[in-house]
Amino acid sequence: MNKIIAIANQKGGVGKTTTSINLADVLGLLEKKVLLIDLDPQANATSGVGLIPSDIKHSSLDFFHNTFKAKNNIVKPDFTHFDFIPSNIRLASIEIDKSKTIDLFMLKTALSTIIENYEYILIDCSPSFGLLTLNALTACHSVIIPVQCEFYALEGLSKLLITIKSIKKSSNPDIDIEGLLITMFDSRTSLSNQLRAELVKHFESMVFNTIIKRNVKLRESPSYGLSIIKYKPASVGAENYLNLGAELINKNKGTIANSKDDSNLSKILTQNTEDVDRIIKGHTNTNTNKKEADYSHLIGLKRDEIKNVLGFSYNDIYSDIWMYRTSSSFSLIKKNYLYLYFENEKIIDYKHTTFKINNA
Repeated sequence: MNKIIAIANQKGGVGKTTTSINLADVLGLLEKKVLLIDLDPQANATSGVGLIPSDIKHSSLDFFHNTFKAKNNIVKPDFTHFDFIPSNIRLASIEIDKSKTIDLFMLKTALSTIIENYEYILIDCSPSFGLLTLNALTACHSVIIPVQCEFYALEGLSKLLITIKSIKKSSNPDIDIEGLLITMFDSRTSLSNQLRAELVKHFESMVFNTIIKRNVKLRESPSYGLSIIKYKPASVGAENYLNLGAELINKNKGTIANSKDDSNLSKILTQNTEDVDRIIKGHTNTNTNKKEADYSHLIGLKRDEIKNVLGFSYNDIYSDIWMYRTSSSFSLIKKNYLYLYFENEKIIDYKHTTFKINNA
């Protein structure tokens, strides 16, 4: 089996690069032939494996100039179990290209010349929906979506699913979702446990069983240019990614024999993507005639936890009442606001109010 997997989420800081490097190294350690591609102009994966982006002569930019050559572009970083195609800031030129010479199939065409050499090709995508990420989604067989257990990371999930649906209809009918990967999980907080429960409840088997827990060693390893397996093999982070690699391999056994109707994306296509927003912004109260957002899951959370879920409030952050705009779309005549009431630094109550300006 030869499989291309994009690791994508337009929200930055959710663990895409950490997952890309460590999953690639684990798969290599488990005796799989792996290629990792840094397709992010920030080149974090490149520096994360010990290379200096500014010194790179042959990068993933060559995919889009039709100058890609395996012997020039593919390198073997020290202390890794995978091959690698680095990046640097020059890759950003693709996003601002005005010549219309860049299309969605350039990466797919280039990878077709080397895919037979690898069991897994992983693509570390940039945190945006520009040409680079769209090329990755067009080229890949499936997508791993790292999801951090906090509000803003979850907020963009529905947008990513909509984009993947669009790609399936337009340029890549075979794309599927490999799974949602919960990252930066902290079992000590009620927020992490609640969001994990909601994701599993809504997406069921689409969520990886493996959870990537918050781990200091995971954050330290990139500064040494090492994967967590090489840096601290006895750490929780190393154990988590070993479990993820094993789960991915087991999940893909017999994939070819599976019906497309059983694919994860097929399940999503039968759902309304707006359901994802309900996970984030509260459930719907069906006990009344009027549907009303339920924010009871916020009761008991501390100020810092609320900042992780909803960001900073509109008003004074030291106030005992925080206010948020909750309208899902812009409207001049209707605006929804959420008021959170604090006592002893914890939320004790909330109120959801709609302001509506009647047309004269």
